[in-house]
Amino acid sequence: MVRQPFMSKHHAMAREAVLITIAAMVLVCILSGCTGRPQDAGPSDARTVVASDTILSDIISSLLPPDRYRVEAILPPGQCPGHYDVKLTDIEKMKKAVLIVSFRGMSFMSKAAPDDGGQLVVDPEGRNWMTPDTYVQGLELLAAKLSERFPADRVEIDRRKQQAVRLVKKGAEALVRKVTGAGLSGRPVIASSMQKEPLEWMGFQVVAEYGRQEGMSARDVVRLAEVGKGRKAIMVVDNLQSGPDAGKGVSETLKVPHVVLTNFPSERGYLATLEENVDALLSAVRK
Repeated sequence: MVRQPFMSKHHAMAREAVLITIAAMVLVCILSGCTGRPQDAGPSDARTVVASDTILSDIISSLLPPDRYRVEAILPPGQCPGHYDVKLTDIEKMKKAVLIVSFRGMSFMSKAAPDDGGQLVVDPEGRNWMTPDTYVQGLELLAAKLSERFPADRVEIDRRKQQAVRLVKKGAEALVRKVTGAGLSGRPVIASSMQKEPLEWMGFQVVAEYGRQEGMSARDVVRLAEVGKGRKAIMVVDNLQSGPDAGKGVSETLKVPHVVLTNFPSERGYLATLEENVDALLSAVRK
């Protein structure tokens, strides 16, 4: 027979305390979901809001408190909305969202979004929301709409809206000064119609415009080149999403720089993308 070692009352109590501590730790781990894998970033109870594109997701992210909401965009920033095919993962995102926000006219959203009243459709009114004045109007509009949907966060949404408006106005003024300082204010350019408003906001004069790449013909190239020559256009500006090479033939005919700008914010955000657009134009002129 194997005899158990003698254990004093003090040692027994100490051992019991250790076992209780271990049991408590195991229970806490089970209740908190410890599974041996890292936890997802952000609060586990965050509510998901899905936006059709990165302009809307950028605005919504700046308005909603990040500790309570997760905002995701469906359309990649470099993709044309008219050519985007919805994926199963996009549909799953929309099913789990407490709110879906999209621009009117984005066909991929109308096909995939659930028809359960949890969708907010925004009319762009034919304006380019990359232009700061329109972007600020978007902040005002969506702040009001989100406050209606999430009244408990109304005060925080308003505070964040005011802060975002200040930042956009300050950043936009600095970028216009950059263009003016380079001596480009009022200079003539030919551009995609998708980039006309941002270029005019920067201070350029759009003397001729054109549509999507697939709609450009040899006759269009000749016509635009004639206008550009007569008006002394200093560059041709394309829109990434509607066709990065649409105006390339015009720029080659005129022997002027060809620049491609984006109509949707990158992962760096709205102001950073706007600055990249401005810098691309300044860099092209300097070459």
